[in-house]
Amino acid sequence: MSIDRKRRRQSCGPQGAFDPDFDDTQWTDAWLRIPLALPPVTIHRSGYRIRRQLLERVEIFGQAYRLSAPFDCRLLFDPAGRLWMSNTPQEHMMMYNNAARSWGHVLVGGLGLGLYPQYALAGVAGQATGFTIIECSPIVRELVEPVLRAVLDVPLEVRTAGIEEYLAGSTGERFDTIFLDTWDTLDAANLPAINRLRELARPYVSPGGRLLLWGYRWMVRLFEDACRRLLAVDPLERPAWLEAWIEQTASARLLGPVAERFSGRTLDAESIDDALLWCRSHIIAVRGN
Repeated sequence: MSIDRKRRRQSCGPQGAFDPDFDDTQWTDAWLRIPLALPPVTIHRSGYRIRRQLLERVEIFGQAYRLSAPFDCRLLFDPAGRLWMSNTPQEHMMMYNNAARSWGHVLVGGLGLGLYPQYALAGVAGQATGFTIIECSPIVRELVEPVLRAVLDVPLEVRTAGIEEYLAGSTGERFDTIFLDTWDTLDAANLPAINRLRELARPYVSPGGRLLLWGYRWMVRLFEDACRRLLAVDPLERPAWLEAWIEQTASARLLGPVAERFSGRTLDAESIDDALLWCRSHIIAVRGN
């Protein structure tokens, strides 16, 4: 059997409402044609503040770009001065791509700076008819919710709660689209926790609905790259190599089952390609506590 045929047979493929093959980092400039309302520059009484910055150079999916015109960016800082959120071009692109697969009554985990609901309302594919947004921070609600209420002409309900707490509550509600975006970074180390959240969300998806996870395919790709590096190491040297890597990055701890699965095996280019199919299926299935 050829490698391509093996891939087609063993591909993770769509899993009901959730499609692990969906890649929200696909390049598009369509988001530029949809004007969005952004939170105003302000200093909140809590010490959180929103600043405006005009960007001339940006990084998008690991590539540096010089923009033809300055890009109006909002940056949300916490009281300690740490950057919490921003609406970079990369973020706009990813929000647009998720919105392009959204329709109907939408559950959103994480309010962010309000980009996704506006793109989803624009009717990129179907069209959002209403939003229920679960946001854990009352400060983010105060800063962003008024902006959305001023521009959305569909029902909008915002609740202050953690999305995991909400999903674990078994409310019986159903949604045509669920979009979750509550993790800070696109790090493969997040995947077990995100997978757990994904499974909590599945019962809330209406028949024929969709479950979308910000940056999921990107993080799986990072894990696949890490597996490729591990499996290219001589089998006798892998334990020491992996131990050293674990000291440098938290995501390396996810490679333990991979090292065990292929212990003692020397893999050529073709067999590594097949092994990565197992690695991908593994990381999509594994769940954190």
